[in-house]
Amino acid sequence: MKLYVRLLSVLLCAVMLVSMVSCANTSEEVPVGTQIASCAGADYRLYVPTSWVVNTSYGVSGAYRNLAEQSTVSVNTYRYYDYLAGMMSDGIKTEESAARIEWFWSNQCLAPIASRALNGEVTCVEEECVPTALDGANAKQYRYSALINGATLHFLQVVAEHENKFYVFTFTATADMFERHRAEADQMLKSFIFADPYEPLSDEKQLDSGKNAPEGMKSAFGDDVAYCFYVPQSWVIRFNEQIYSAYVAEDKTSVSVVPYMPNVDSMSVAEYFEMSRVMMEKTAGTDGYELISDTEKVDLGGREATVYEFRFRVGGVDYHYRQYIAAYKSMIYCLTYTATEDAFPLHLGELDAIVQVFQFR
Repeated sequence: MKLYVRLLSVLLCAVMLVSMVSCANTSEEVPVGTQIASCAGADYRLYVPTSWVVNTSYGVSGAYRNLAEQSTVSVNTYRYYDYLAGMMSDGIKTEESAARIEWFWSNQCLAPIASRALNGEVTCVEEECVPTALDGANAKQYRYSALINGATLHFLQVVAEHENKFYVFTFTATADMFERHRAEADQMLKSFIFADPYEPLSDEKQLDSGKNAPEGMKSAFGDDVAYCFYVPQSWVIRFNEQIYSAYVAEDKTSVSVVPYMPNVDSMSVAEYFEMSRVMMEKTAGTDGYELISDTEKVDLGGREATVYEFRFRVGGVDYHYRQYIAAYKSMIYCLTYTATEDAFPLHLGELDAIVQVFQFR
């Protein structure tokens, strides 16, 4: 039986890389009324209300309220030693935790927002920019707003230090949504804990035996789909999603395949992409989405595929995407390559190999 994915799930999987099982399938105990919103491997637990939609894009933990109420939360981690040289060159007293946190927030959290804000202006709520703790770790809370792309966005961030890493919790919303969901964000901070790396329970996917896999590659598909999808042996198969996908362990660069059955008699590849583009702009805002290319045609399993390339902001992080979209037997198939801007060029050779051996059946 082919995997039929409805519109909303398809867009969130292919573009935002949402975990289809919401990372809630776990034997761990969670606070009543909440679910785990930590991505696989995260050394902490972010708990969000069950009324929120978990978004565990590769390397980014988080959730959003819903597509109509633009409120999002995310947690990102950064290695302390990657920023030590910058702190020292700026004369920061690196032996003082508060100084390190302030420097990191100013340079890595606030600066990107200011670069997008109208006239570079950011308004801080000074009385809410105060020292705090995150599960006992030294931290500071920051509250500020900025006019971005015609809308005033409000931010609540907590930057913490723990075991040679910076942890950044970010809650973002428009003014009315910020007030409506602020209490939930505060509760997320209260329930946040550092923990062993998170391992979502497997969906127990039964992969193809791989007997026909090209040399140096392995199967990343099962009998329930109408295609053959192979990835390099070194890539890691993601078993905790309903879609088939794999990623590079070092930098979380990923490739996924999503099938979509149109709910109309016919739909072109261009119409499918336009539908997804509209959804992307609604979820990220036009300043968080940039179309780079949409004209190249290539062969994908014997079908003509259009190659779309774009940048999209997820959880405050900019990702670079390349999608190969083709129609096959009344379905539309989208093969998506996702990476951070730095990692994007590193695996393009492997991506070419993945596309070349992809087959419809």
